[in-house]
Amino acid sequence: MKARLAKTRTMIAPTKTPAKAPATRSAGATDPVPAAPRGPTAARQPAPAGSATAQPRGTRRDGDITIKPARLQIDPVMESAYQAFNTGDLTRARADYQQALRNSPDSRDALLGLAAVETQARRYDAAEGYYTRLLELDPRDAYAQAALIGLKGQIDPAAAESRVKNMIAAQPEASFLHFTLGNQYAAQGRWAEAQQSYFHAYASDPEHPDFAYNLAVSLDKLHQTKPALEYYRRALTLAEGRPVSFDKAQVTTRVSQLAR
Repeated sequence: MKARLAKTRTMIAPTKTPAKAPATRSAGATDPVPAAPRGPTAARQPAPAGSATAQPRGTRRDGDITIKPARLQIDPVMESAYQAFNTGDLTRARADYQQALRNSPDSRDALLGLAAVETQARRYDAAEGYYTRLLELDPRDAYAQAALIGLKGQIDPAAAESRVKNMIAAQPEASFLHFTLGNQYAAQGRWAEAQQSYFHAYASDPEHPDFAYNLAVSLDKLHQTKPALEYYRRALTLAEGRPVSFDKAQVTTRVSQLAR
């Protein structure tokens, strides 16, 4: 999985009070809507370990025991799948993840990757099947549980909301759970609550473009123009060269409208 950048960023605090009046919209303009969950980012094997920690200098004596750092092995098929997914080549990503799954039928990384591919391709039934398989392997898999709730939440919003809240109580730092809860609130037009959930998701993972985008949308809906503009721009920056769930052209148009 890609490493997060350990960089402190300025973020607004969640609030329920609109800050200012909405910016003027152009005739016929369509406001951005929250990004539907894509599922967990396609799983990736860890990169090779860097150079080993320097050892104290000294004369090695015969019979001394030396410890060599273990090298992490990269699965080339998984690496190829991950790269294909990140460049938007879903056909190749799907083929590679399927090959990885044939090589290791219970591979969580391959199942997560396939679920992410199918969600991105809007083949939700197929994605649901992979998440269900993950839960068969581990019923406690919170990632798979949250993804299924995101896919099925419209059927019973109250039950979905309750379930996600219980999961957050057990894993308060899980960004994807806050994102899922925010989407539940957004679907019901509960924008103040959605904004707080999206803020928590973004605070936990400030490198995720969908998190920044949905936070921007919720702020926009609350007429908080200045921070909305900031996070729309942030989402576009993070989206460069990566698959996202929102329309970049539409966001660019909205940025121009708010910047006037």
